[in-house]
Amino acid sequence: MLTKMKLALGMSALLAAGAGGLALANGGGGGWEGGKQKMLEKYDTNKDGQLDANEKAVMKADFKAKRQAKKAEMLAKFDTNKDGQLDETERAAMRQAKQAERFAKLDANGDGVISRDEFAAARPMRGHHHRHHRGGGFGGSGEVK
Repeated sequence: MLTKMKLALGMSALLAAGAGGLALANGGGGGWEGGKQKMLEKYDTNKDGQLDANEKAVMKADFKAKRQAKKAEMLAKFDTNKDGQLDETERAAMRQAKQAERFAKLDANGDGVISRDEFAAARPMRGHHHRHHRGGGFGGSGEVK
């Protein structure tokens, strides 16, 4: 079970980092069809309803540039020893900051507790990446009521 969880988390990380890039490109939300439509609007320059090799190359270059910019941002913020890499301690600090940020987004009233109403209200924000979460619980601080 733990191996499956690690695999699922790894795959989610790859998708979030831009292997698919849809969340960044479509502003999050809208599902696959909404994201696909926005991708076509942005990259289908000949308006034939599909992406040819050149259009896909432009899209991939955009995604790569976004990933590199995000990596540079994370290095600037969390690379405390300035060696150009995140060691385990720096990665842990980055994960903790991201968890706190996600929790703060869910905790709409700022009371340190995620109510059922706050959790339900956040459902559209979560998109399709969290749809099949099993095992319950939250990784961050605070509690779910």
